[in-house]
Amino acid sequence: MSAASTTPAPGRAVTSTDALKALGLLLILFDHWAYYVEPDRAWMHALGRGALPIFFFLIGFAKTRQVPWFWLVAGALLTGLDWLRMGGDLDEVTLNILLSFAAIRWALPFIERHVMGMGVKDRHWRTALLVAALAALSYPADMVVDYGSSGWLLALVGLAHRQALDSGPDHARDPAWLTRRIIGAVATLLFVANEIHDYEFDTVDAFIAAGSIIAVSGLLLRFRRVELAWRPPAALAEFLGFCGRRSLEIYIAQILGLMALGLALGVEPDVGDDADGE
Repeated sequence: MSAASTTPAPGRAVTSTDALKALGLLLILFDHWAYYVEPDRAWMHALGRGALPIFFFLIGFAKTRQVPWFWLVAGALLTGLDWLRMGGDLDEVTLNILLSFAAIRWALPFIERHVMGMGVKDRHWRTALLVAALAALSYPADMVVDYGSSGWLLALVGLAHRQALDSGPDHARDPAWLTRRIIGAVATLLFVANEIHDYEFDTVDAFIAAGSIIAVSGLLLRFRRVELAWRPPAALAEFLGFCGRRSLEIYIAQILGLMALGLALGVEPDVGDDADGE
């Protein structure tokens, strides 16, 4: 997600953030289609795994810490609908990802002030302890909220990446860039392992899931918030901009629409699957 050094050509601008969110929405469409409409298409679940690092990363990367009220309302609504779809069995339901986004945003100011902030004493030891704690909590947290503490680790990758960019050019010995690389490796490997375990992918689908997650994670570690040199047709540029501005609203509409389609087609929910299902 980088722009060329030449002067952008005339046309409608598209930012790297818009393009990244559009990629995330496309990948998660594969996942939601398999979850709600065609559960037998495990490869779509596997490919869609790459969407989640994008949105958790951007939560940590962003400087805004305000939590929109509709995240809480929509998160509670989607959790409730999933509970009804699963026949009222709480063991089959986890809190929706929007509630995790909200909790992360609330926690990030504390993390920046007391753990990962550039001026925090012993910040590297504190960061290491936080990463280790989140990794250790991965399994129990996964039973409570979508993507458990793996999502929190992915958000920390976004925060560490922004701090590294703020510290100056990439350098192998720069502590900020080294921290970003370590957190990125831990978060990516843990997320791959959790998703393959949760979905019980066969060998081929496990490779698809791992490839999707690792490819997206590599893209994120090169992310810069810039206008792209590429200038698409006006209609496509407007669509990508809309994806960038309204990604979470599109996510909600996508779930509601595909859930309704699945119900209309008589698709039975996969009760007993350990996967998060988002």
